[in-house]
Amino acid sequence: MEELTYYLKVFISVFVLVNPLEGIPLFLSSTASMDAAQKSKIAKQAAIGVITILLFTLFLGKLVLQLFAITIPAFTLAGGIIIFLIAIKMVLGNDEDNPNSPTPVKKDIAIVPLATPLLAGPGPISSVILYATQSTTILDWIMLTIVIFIIGIAVYFSLRGAAKMQVYLKDNGVSVMTRISGILVAAIAVEMIVSGLIQMINLYK
Repeated sequence: MEELTYYLKVFISVFVLVNPLEGIPLFLSSTASMDAAQKSKIAKQAAIGVITILLFTLFLGKLVLQLFAITIPAFTLAGGIIIFLIAIKMVLGNDEDNPNSPTPVKKDIAIVPLATPLLAGPGPISSVILYATQSTTILDWIMLTIVIFIIGIAVYFSLRGAAKMQVYLKDNGVSVMTRISGILVAAIAVEMIVSGLIQMINLYK
């Protein structure tokens, strides 16, 4: 019973940090001009990306960070800056985002920045590394792997469900939604940047 409670705690903590809903604004704005098949492909790639990144983190994450002397605060700060730059483009808009553009550009945002650093970002990565260091049995590793796969599936269905919302929005609605989403993404980025700065200050003071 205690083991089940522990694994449930692991799932909830990592799931909350990944927060599949957090990727919806960026996903909707970046796939506004795509058809249903393309949106489904992006959602699937993002989910697979999250699973791959977290599994890599589970088994090799701590070693890689130590090898390149990368701290979690530095990773958080870098991720926040990348997402903020993307948010600015979302708010300002450009011709590439116009579905009526004669040569629309299909953006591959599934892995970067959607899967990482937005979903499988510094929070989930550091959490998975922490639980990996606490794992002492084969069952622990198996359960952590299952948790990661369940989270990846949740990401896929969250994005696919959000994609269906776009069917009911006209071009102007998509444009407005893109800019509002950009502000939300920018806010998320600012929180990551501030968090990274605070952690770095505490690390080096």
